[in-house]
Amino acid sequence: MMEPFRLKTVACCVGAALGSFTSAGTYADSATPRGTPTVLGNALNPGALNTVPARDPDGLDAQAFPRSPTGFLYGWPKLPLETKETQSGWLYSGQAELGGLGVFGDTDNAWFQQYKDLKSGPYLNNFSFQASQPGTALFFETYGGGIGYSDQFIGAKAGRFNDWKLDLFYTEIPHEFTSNYRLIWSGEGSKDLNLDGLKPGEAVNAATTQATIQDALTRVEETDLGLVRKQGGFNVEKYLTNEWRVFGGYNLEKREGERPFGAVFGGGGGGGNVEIPESIDYETQNFLAGLRFDDGLNNLNLQAEASLFRNRVGTMTFENPLFITTNTITGVSPSTFTSGRYDLYPNNDYYNILGEYGRNFPDFYKARLTAVASLAWMKQDDDLIAPTTFSLAGGNINGVSTENMWNTTRANSKQSADAEINTQLFSLGLVMSPTDKLDVEGKIRYYETENKTEFFACNPLTGQWGRLLNDGSGGSFVVPNPTAGSNPAGTLPTAYNQAGCNLAAVRELGLVPSAGNVKIRNTPYDYKQMNYVLSGDYDLGRASSLNLTLEREEFDRAYRERDSTWENSLELGYTNRGFSFGTIRVSAEYAERRGDTYNIEADPNSSSAIFGPAPEANGTNVASWIHAPSGLRKFDLADRDQTTLNGRVNVIATESVDVGLVLQYQNNDYPASDIGRTDRYRIGSASLDVNYQPSAAFGLYGFYTYQQGNMKQSGIQSLGCVIGNYYYFYSDGSIATNTTGIAPAPLNSGARLRDQTRVSGTNWHSLCGDESAINPLYNTARAWSVESDDYNHTFGVGGRYDFGWARVELDYTYTTGVTQIGYNYNPNALGITNPDTLALIGSGMPDLNTTQQFADLNLIVPVNKSVAVRALYRYETGSIDDWHYDGVSENPMPTANTLYLDSGPEDYSASVVGLFVQVTF
Repeated sequence: MMEPFRLKTVACCVGAALGSFTSAGTYADSATPRGTPTVLGNALNPGALNTVPARDPDGLDAQAFPRSPTGFLYGWPKLPLETKETQSGWLYSGQAELGGLGVFGDTDNAWFQQYKDLKSGPYLNNFSFQASQPGTALFFETYGGGIGYSDQFIGAKAGRFNDWKLDLFYTEIPHEFTSNYRLIWSGEGSKDLNLDGLKPGEAVNAATTQATIQDALTRVEETDLGLVRKQGGFNVEKYLTNEWRVFGGYNLEKREGERPFGAVFGGGGGGGNVEIPESIDYETQNFLAGLRFDDGLNNLNLQAEASLFRNRVGTMTFENPLFITTNTITGVSPSTFTSGRYDLYPNNDYYNILGEYGRNFPDFYKARLTAVASLAWMKQDDDLIAPTTFSLAGGNINGVSTENMWNTTRANSKQSADAEINTQLFSLGLVMSPTDKLDVEGKIRYYETENKTEFFACNPLTGQWGRLLNDGSGGSFVVPNPTAGSNPAGTLPTAYNQAGCNLAAVRELGLVPSAGNVKIRNTPYDYKQMNYVLSGDYDLGRASSLNLTLEREEFDRAYRERDSTWENSLELGYTNRGFSFGTIRVSAEYAERRGDTYNIEADPNSSSAIFGPAPEANGTNVASWIHAPSGLRKFDLADRDQTTLNGRVNVIATESVDVGLVLQYQNNDYPASDIGRTDRYRIGSASLDVNYQPSAAFGLYGFYTYQQGNMKQSGIQSLGCVIGNYYYFYSDGSIATNTTGIAPAPLNSGARLRDQTRVSGTNWHSLCGDESAINPLYNTARAWSVESDDYNHTFGVGGRYDFGWARVELDYTYTTGVTQIGYNYNPNALGITNPDTLALIGSGMPDLNTTQQFADLNLIVPVNKSVAVRALYRYETGSIDDWHYDGVSENPMPTANTLYLDSGPEDYSASVVGLFVQVTF
């Protein structure tokens, strides 16, 4: 349960009366709507108004160098603002800082601009005003910063102590995604993107189109893509009696802009790929209303909330600059596909009701009982769009005319999504102290998601099962298998169509499908989760304790490779605050996850394999009936042994110096994963921080953190599995196949025949499903592995000094990261001969490096008690070496049907100079 409202109000009013406003405003708790920002601020006011006041020479109290229970020095508090009083008894204080900024360097770099808006010109950095009237218990506060810029914020609070409170806020946050985007469309941010200087479908072949686009790009300047999030709202609380109060809130969030987005034409992997600017125009409204009760023994919280998301773009259409290749459809020219569409994130609603109850039993081992119940509903019923806008005249898919059969919403099996997911949460906890030295806590938690969404991929107009892809340029359909012997002679490819999208009628036909992996239904994932926790904390002495936690987690999942998983964990911790040199905290945890039988075919009812019998006829490639190699384990379902170690030592080096050392290590072992995330995933870190505070005038700090992680994964590149074929496996890993049963000569001289096998109508599932040295589909010679090592360093120093006539504060942070990736595979088995590709095996891949530095220098010169001048200098630099973007800027269209318009992040350095006048009143 949250703390009583009266305590928070006391802190608010006392702070206003003393003139000790230091925060830019904290909002988020259970009495505010979802989406409410936790802190209002911006880059120059991160989490608190950057007023850089003097430190209070009297400190916190009469004790010299006071420390927290964990051994940390309390910081020298900032000198509070002096308050003034009006004739009506109001106590007030305020401050403002305004001046100008000069911004120099790579100021248009997206990395520099990512979450801030710093430009040369006049700048109101921040302001605050607070007032209270002790006689009436009324109070008022307001604060803000960056006014007029896209990272501005402003807040206000008003109320009466122990009676009512109103919070208002408004904030903006920019997010630049890239500053190196070549925009070839107009209308960005809207529903329609129209090509500038290029005509869709004009060229007669891909090579001509490529040359035309490459020429046009030489005249296109790089621009930025980004969005601005604007959010405003209010929260209100009102006491009805000393025990009862009501609360509520509302906020509105809008996001407008663009970001890079991938578009694909063709089927499967696509016959045309281009980065388009996704138009963003989102609106989310959040509502909250609730009732609370607190009489000292009982606490009750009842609340209801709603979150309504609206996408003002809905469906976005863009003109296609590429001459693409098509897939599945025949009889339609690639130049037909002059545009594409995306039905963007749908409008959706979220509703939740929550009840929380707590009861103290002071006479029964100081016990406290807590209970939580929560029900939520997530719904969206977006109108579905037609699979294509084109008539597809003259086209044919599997013997059926496409003309005017797909450019209507009647081609969908339903007209709207009618999607719904419901959740429920129930929790019960008990805390008690059986003895003065022992605290015990038990908790049971149940959580469930229920997915009620259903969609079948079938066109009622034609009876065809499958999907038209990418506006008709591709498709994924299932028909009766045409391989001789699979189905009765004379079976037509349209046989399924006669069932009229009736799945039961299709299955009654008993026809072997052409493929086993065509999606015919959505997979409605849902699960149930149970957690049982028992913990105890035992006082070993006046300042030391031992704690033990036992937890069991159980999952029951639908449509996943494992129906059930369970995890047991044990955590042991020790704390000692009684050492003369400082404090020690250490803990160790071991967790073990296991589950029932792992089934690679998690949801067979969602794919076309359910249509009929499994294939047996010679010549049938059955690879699509095998979802994955049997040894594959998804990391969230796999058996896992996890060990976690944590330790912290706080050392009181001298009365004015404390030193902290933190060590963390986690090892995740996957003992039964042959393919997927294998072996171990390890991550560890060490941190050292030093704090020196000899006086209010002088202070220094420094810290260093090192983190290292290692992860391994493996997979097998699939080949094929054809019934009736012979497969020959050679010592160099290469594979050959034929139907004669006579082994061909090896492709590489010196290789010898190692083994051979034949796929039959009865052995194909076991032979091709289990990865092995004689598996045609998942042959272990075609296995690959990747190992990723990450190294990160963060270093920082800073300090402050008060000369009397001026105060100086300096903060510097340096962070760098390196990711090393190593791939290993047998090039002979994969048929790789390119020397450049062969050179990448092992440690041949280049490292990914990122480095950033930040330095902030503030010089404050007091003019008098009410006026000071602050000079600000900020320096930022960043460098990145990412092989993903190598060559993109120089060659944005390396192949005829692939167009990269974002050349990625770039190095930058930028400086910000500011001169401000601080006024207090």
